[in-house]
Amino acid sequence: MMEKRNNKKSLKREYLLSIGYIDWLEEFTDLYENFSTDLYIYEENSTNEESNNVFLLETLFEVIAAYADENYITPGVRDCELFYNIKHNNIGYEIGFDYGQGSSFYCLRQEKPKENAIEYDTIMNKTNLPSTIKAEKKLKVLKELIEMLIDEDVPPEAIKQTTDTIIQKVKTKKRSYK
Repeated sequence: MMEKRNNKKSLKREYLLSIGYIDWLEEFTDLYENFSTDLYIYEENSTNEESNNVFLLETLFEVIAAYADENYITPGVRDCELFYNIKHNNIGYEIGFDYGQGSSFYCLRQEKPKENAIEYDTIMNKTNLPSTIKAEKKLKVLKELIEMLIDEDVPPEAIKQTTDTIIQKVKTKKRSYK
């Protein structure tokens, strides 16, 4: 049973990471600029393909979130929503999760992509962003420094406390400049 479920999930991800789904999304959002999984349940004139693709929005959100995590991209946050901006063929999409009283996934088409939108092809091809490569090089240096401190018998708790304090100070400074 679990194997069947995992195979089904794998097939969904493969379809989402193909040009077929994003092409469908482009055509569908040309007709319906925004839609959500909770409202689409009540759509009477929908085809089976439309319904399946609309409900794949949840899996698309998961795929984008996994890619974003791997590339140190934080989701946008608004009220009770988390969202990511993606783009394809010079069209932007806000793909989000609304976790209010109930929960649903939604898509908002943007005729002009947001500046920070993730290119769908990079998600599809699982391409690391240049900023990720740069960050990973710097994190490798940090890792080596931490390992050196541990080798010199500096307690891991002291290292964690110091790094946590520094990170909090930097976050506070950034917020005060905005």
